[in-house]
Amino acid sequence: MKRTFTKVAVCSMLFSLFFLMCGGTAVQAKKMTSAEEARKAALKKVPSATVLKVESDYDNGTHVYEVELLKGGKEYNFEYRASDGKMIQYDWEISNPPYPDQGRKNISRKSIQKKAKKKVKNATALRMVLEYDDGRAEYKVHLRKGNKNYTLVYDGKSGKLLEYEWKITVSKSASSNNKDVGLEQAKSIAKKKAPGATIIKAKLDNDDGVQVYEIEMVKGIYEYEVKIDAKTGKVLEFETDIDD
Repeated sequence: MKRTFTKVAVCSMLFSLFFLMCGGTAVQAKKMTSAEEARKAALKKVPSATVLKVESDYDNGTHVYEVELLKGGKEYNFEYRASDGKMIQYDWEISNPPYPDQGRKNISRKSIQKKAKKKVKNATALRMVLEYDDGRAEYKVHLRKGNKNYTLVYDGKSGKLLEYEWKITVSKSASSNNKDVGLEQAKSIAKKKAPGATIIKAKLDNDDGVQVYEIEMVKGIYEYEVKIDAKTGKVLEFETDIDD
């Protein structure tokens, strides 16, 4: 009897652990449904910052929320994926950095590379270029670590880090899930709603955070407007009017 109880207890513990793991995954996959949620998430990262902008947008077909903050002379940018609330891009830059004497000799590329590798430990250096922005010598360093691409910008004279950015790279399989039906397919769907009509205008637009194809057609005295969900191909609106 005691042995049976022990087995039940062990199974119960294993089930609890599995449940907690699944629960944790569910929390991570929670959708972000509003710009207000994005604003709150960004402010947790940079408390007491001034909110400059919050907006819903699309990045390579992915619905995202973008937040811009300002604090302590730095401008911060956050990009959250709406489908799971995950931060997929983060960057900051110094608003008005000091301007060292440009007559000074540039810091060596080796020193800058060392700084970058210290900032992003265990990253792979991809390339580094020396550029001039409004007369300022700047080293732009590109690195990769895991599924993130990093860009670091250093002042060429002082070696001060002026900008820092990382962005999650999207795999081909993941990006293919974000592809829309395409303009030609949208036109075909629209023509089925008004057989024989001529398309006079067709464009991809953003309607309250949803990518849509807006198509205008004419047939005789009739004018048609069709709004199609770019991702699913579903007809969202269909209007008919008489041209007078």
